[in-house]
Amino acid sequence: MADRFSSRSISQLSPDHQGVNRLVVALGAKRNHAGNGPWVLVIDDGRDGQSRSALAAVRALALAGYRPAVTVSGPLSLAGASRSCARRIPLSSVDSPGFSEAVAGERERHQYLTLFPASDAALAALDYPVGHLLDKAALTEQAASVGLSTVRSVVVENPSVLRTAARALGYPVLIKGRLEKLPVRIARNDQELPEEVTTQLVVQPYIEGTITAFAGLLVDGQLLAQVQQRCLRTWPVPAGVSSAAVTTTPDPDLAQALTRLLDGYQGLFQAQFVDGKLIDLNPRVYGSLPLAVAAGVNLPAMACEVASGGRPHPVVGSSGVHYRWVEGDMRHLVHQARRLGLGGVAAALLPHRNTAHSVISWSDPGPLITRLRHIAGRKS
Repeated sequence: MADRFSSRSISQLSPDHQGVNRLVVALGAKRNHAGNGPWVLVIDDGRDGQSRSALAAVRALALAGYRPAVTVSGPLSLAGASRSCARRIPLSSVDSPGFSEAVAGERERHQYLTLFPASDAALAALDYPVGHLLDKAALTEQAASVGLSTVRSVVVENPSVLRTAARALGYPVLIKGRLEKLPVRIARNDQELPEEVTTQLVVQPYIEGTITAFAGLLVDGQLLAQVQQRCLRTWPVPAGVSSAAVTTTPDPDLAQALTRLLDGYQGLFQAQFVDGKLIDLNPRVYGSLPLAVAAGVNLPAMACEVASGGRPHPVVGSSGVHYRWVEGDMRHLVHQARRLGLGGVAAALLPHRNTAHSVISWSDPGPLITRLRHIAGRKS
C-alpha cells in the first residue's frame, strides 16, 4: 500500500491527533482508492488543511487511475485523510518563506506528471502566470473587452477611499480582496464598512440574482471540456460558495466568450457569475469540482492526459446532475429556516439520486472524520 501515514509521523502528533489519525489509517488500510498510474502532486496551501478543492482533486485523480500526492502542514488534512491520497508530503504553509523552493525540491525528488495548486495563494506562491486572472480589477476590464457582462469595480487602499467608493456605488456593496482570497463582505451602510484596510480591496455593487458557474479545460485555444452549473443555495448567506447546485446545458456563447477571455491560458478553470455578470475566475481546481466529475467531466484527469502528451476528446457535462456540500447546506437551511418555512426546508432536504458530495463519502470516510475533528477543535 502507498505510504500515506507512517507510524513515525503519527507518534510525533499530540495524543488527540494520534487517535484520529490512527482511526483514519485503520479505515484506509481496508482499501486504497489511488490507482497505479503516474504520480500527480496536489498543492494544498497548508493553512488549515480544510481545502475541499484539494480533496476534490485527489479523489478525481484517483478515480481516473492516477496516484495523487498532497502537500500537508498539519495532522488534519482533508485531502491527506482520503483513501484516494497515495502520499502525504509534509510541507510548511504557503505563507512561510521557502514554500516554492520546498515544492520545487519535492518535484526534483519524485517524478510527477504534473501538479495542481488548490488555492489562489498557492498559484501566487508558485509564480504561476495567472496574476491577471486573479486580479479582480484587471479581470473585470478584460472581461468587458471580450463582451462579457461585468460588475463595476473600484479599487481602494484605505478606509476613507473605501467609504467614498461605497457611497458612490450605492449601498449595499460587496467588498473582497483584489489579489488575496479574503472572505467576501457585504456592507449596507457606512457603519458596516471595515475600520481597517490592510491590503487592496475591490468594492462592487451587491447584485442579487442567479449564481452560475462555467468550468472547462482549455488547450491551445480549444475548449476541450465544458460543464455549467446553477447554484441552488450558498454558504455563507448571501455571498458564499455553492452548498447545493445542479448542472445545466452549457451556453455556447458563454463558452466562446470565456475562450476569448482566457486567450493564452492552458489548463482547467471555473468562472463564476451572478445574474450573468462575471464576478470571479479560478484558474485551478475548485470546491464544487465533484459535480463536474459526476457530470462526466473529470477535469484533472483530462489535464493529466494533456500533460502526458495526449489529446482528450471534447466532452460536455450532462445536465440535471446535483451536488451538495452537506455542512454548508445545513448551515444555509438553519440560517434561512424562518424565511423558507418548514415546507421549504423539507423540500431542500429531499435527496436527489446520484448526488455528488463535497466531503462525505461512505467509501472514503477519512475526510469526514478529519473535518469533524477540526470542528471540535475550534469549539474546544
